[in-house]
Amino acid sequence: MKRTLTFALALVLATSAAWANGAKEAAPKANGAAVAGTPQKKVLAFGQATYGETLDMQISTGSLAASIADEVTESLLRFDDDNNEEVVLLTDFPTLSEDGKTYAFELKQGVYFTDGTELHSSDVKFTFERMFTPSTGAKSYSYFNMIVGAKDMLAGKATELAGFQIQDDYHFTITLEYPFAPFLENIGTSYADIFPEKACKAAGKSWGVDTNLIGTGPYKIQSNDGNTVCVLVKNENYHGGQVNLDEIDIKFYSDNTTKLLAYENGDIDVTDLSAALLGQYKDAYGDQITSYHPLGTTFLSLNLDNEVLSNLKVRQALSYAVDRQELVRYVLDGAGTPANTYLNPAIPGHDDSLPVYEFNIEKAKSLLAEAGYPDGVTISGGKVRQSESALAEAVQGYVARAGINLVYDVVDNATWNQARASQSLPFTFITWNALYADADFQVYNYFYSTYSKGKSVNYKNPQFDALMDQARVVSDPAKRAELYRQADQLMSHTDQVCVPLYYPQSQFLARPYVKNMKVGNLIYHLWNVDVDADAKAKF
Repeated sequence: MKRTLTFALALVLATSAAWANGAKEAAPKANGAAVAGTPQKKVLAFGQATYGETLDMQISTGSLAASIADEVTESLLRFDDDNNEEVVLLTDFPTLSEDGKTYAFELKQGVYFTDGTELHSSDVKFTFERMFTPSTGAKSYSYFNMIVGAKDMLAGKATELAGFQIQDDYHFTITLEYPFAPFLENIGTSYADIFPEKACKAAGKSWGVDTNLIGTGPYKIQSNDGNTVCVLVKNENYHGGQVNLDEIDIKFYSDNTTKLLAYENGDIDVTDLSAALLGQYKDAYGDQITSYHPLGTTFLSLNLDNEVLSNLKVRQALSYAVDRQELVRYVLDGAGTPANTYLNPAIPGHDDSLPVYEFNIEKAKSLLAEAGYPDGVTISGGKVRQSESALAEAVQGYVARAGINLVYDVVDNATWNQARASQSLPFTFITWNALYADADFQVYNYFYSTYSKGKSVNYKNPQFDALMDQARVVSDPAKRAELYRQADQLMSHTDQVCVPLYYPQSQFLARPYVKNMKVGNLIYHLWNVDVDADAKAKF
């Protein structure tokens, strides 16, 4: 059974041909049919964009890389498909000292990396020390740099992590400089995936490149060229039990059109579906679309060091000029929820009592005049990635009615990253996601004064920083939520540092024979996915 939309036949044929040489048969066939009685090989074909240069999650920060790496490497803890944290490489959650600073861990025994070496405490210690070694170039060390000795390593003053103490092969402790409430949650992210010391050292700078990634996960890399396909095969000795799939073929596509044509043509079984194309696929593929809500917020990011945007009234005018209800309904085809504050609704600290940000063109014009721009103003120099270009165009149209002319260029990811890191990018559009439901992850690394520079935000409010600092050390969930509510109110309403637009809805396409496919948040995890191979062969 095949259902297709109307596209150029030549493109469909080209997409089919692109995979013809590397296609894998599900089972031996005679005259095009599976041989009766032969067990069907369970193969899942998953389509996504290319992940970049590495699968090393100490260096990569991308969800596309994590969707592959997390099948191969594992952290001590992880978040399941319902965003609940669970034990992976440990016998249980670690115990915490009375002062809230020292965690005692016990590794499961008999856990092996796919190169045959057993997981020991020394591998965990090596992994964290590698993270803080300057030559590694780790990008997400800030989630863990409260470990005693981490800052000394980052500064090149030490080569060992003082806060990591090994008792034996299966027991170790990690001591923090101060109590840090979300530490265990950070341990459960891809950024804390554990590497085998011997193999990682031997690979050197090649670690994470092509097939140079070894872990304790349910799958291992058989082949990977980084541009066409990455083939994962089951880890027969997986400590977590029997793996459902024999093979996962992760196929890479340079654009959404080609990727979705491949889905229509049966070359892939699962792929993401952007909001921009949701309406186009609803009628023909409605029963194969599953929606979910990531823990993120889409917003217009502003640089408070910019001469025009440093004026609060201009920032307020921008917010009043956007019709968020209409934006979600027509531009996103309903794939989102209009924002009423910055914090995502699923994150403690979100204020449900607030109304959606008001749309009022006349008020926007009035504020702009009060700011000293009665005849309007041009804000130029913005940079937008292709993935946000449709959103940028829509918002550009909205604010133009209030007299604000947003001028921007659409650039590639590398140019965008460089521009944002320069601290001088006037504005851009972004969806900032948390990897788990905690405001520290969604707020701290973007708006806290120390980190907002690198995001071209340059927000400096000691009161906001103090609220964030306090929330980091408070253990009571209710108190933390209240502190984050206050910080969010200050940042996204009083100071209007950014223009929150909506909380995104995401969706994926999956064939009916794909079982247990679920996305809890941002990263596609295929740990529990299964395929009805017989049904697939007949589809």
